Amino acid sequence: MSRKLRIGLIFGGRSGEHEISLRSARSVLAALDPEKYEVTQIGITHEGVWLVGENVLEAMVQANEQGLTPAAILPVPTRNELYEIRPSQLGDVFALNTPLDVVFPILHGTFGEDGTIQGLFEMADLAYVGANVVGSSVGMDKGIFKDVMKSNHVPVLEYWIVLRKVIETQIEAVIAEAEQLAPYPLFVKPANLGSSVGVSKCRNRSELYEGLLDAARYDRRVLVERGINAR
Repeated sequence: MSRKLRIGLIFGGRSGEHEISLRSARSVLAALDPEKYEVTQIGITHEGVWLVGENVLEAMVQANEQGLTPAAILPVPTRNELYEIRPSQLGDVFALNTPLDVVFPILHGTFGEDGTIQGLFEMADLAYVGANVVGSSVGMDKGIFKDVMKSNHVPVLEYWIVLRKVIETQIEAVIAEAEQLAPYPLFVKPANLGSSVGVSKCRNRSELYEGLLDAARYDRRVLVERGINAR
């Protein structure tokens, strides 16, 4: 009988979509056949701490991470393994938790879909599910992606990227510039989040003001683009 494939299922993360990632992880776990796969749950906290242990997903959903152990994957090509970080008299030490055949990142938004964690897997020469570093980073950044589409003659809606610092210090000028881009409604989005978090459909100046401030909470680059009646 062939050995089960050892999967490291990674969820949570530092982005504003942490809770959405936990929901996605539950769906993936339910779909993985335990007869074929040996799954190790790896949760990443809002602060970026990697954790392993008994039923990590439920512990994070319940916001009760006591009993879980810090962990790490090393960027070393000869070590396709997950390590626990344990305290000792000489300081923290790395102890083998499990070898890994493949990692399955179910992370949404920054530090998950933007090529950063994919870079770690590439350095570790560890197989992973999903797009590579370039595909992840370009696909994640809405401004860069639109630039790539334009350069390849793919039609895109009118858009503008504005920095958080400008929004915070010159918001009236930003609103005036956005209103020159296209008529209302305008959509405002963090450039580097993957779902609806921080996204606003703005039908007037007041909603645009609030939408810009909200999007700037999640990213230092904010996308403003024309809204269309798609239905």
